[in-house]
Amino acid sequence: MNVVFVYGTLRIGEKNHHLLKNAKRVSDQAWIGGKLFDTGLGYPALSLQQFGKVYGELYEVDDEMLKSLDLLEGYTVGRQDNLYEREVRTITTVKGSCEAYIYTVDHNLSLCKECIPNGDWVKRAETYDDFSIS
Repeated sequence: MNVVFVYGTLRIGEKNHHLLKNAKRVSDQAWIGGKLFDTGLGYPALSLQQFGKVYGELYEVDDEMLKSLDLLEGYTVGRQDNLYEREVRTITTVKGSCEAYIYTVDHNLSLCKECIPNGDWVKRAETYDDFSIS
């Protein structure tokens, strides 16, 4: 099994959560250090940074589900022009830490349009502002 941290449209109640219908939710309260951005395209982008927190959920997925997630995230192993990169990072939960796959855009910061300062895609409307990176 693979463990995946999801922070955007794959979360509960979001438009792509159906891709995880057969996955086991490990934690619905998980986070990682970084900044969350609205791409302006209906989905977020995560940049791993020392300051800030991005909130999400952890799921156990089989290899087939991981392939479906890779397709959604525009990721192919070894490709140079991925939309997102998939890497293993330490994710914190209320029960401790674990290693999980995460999709990031540090190689493609042009996707990062507006900062979501509360780091939560689901609750983004609560504290949305106009910060952006240049």
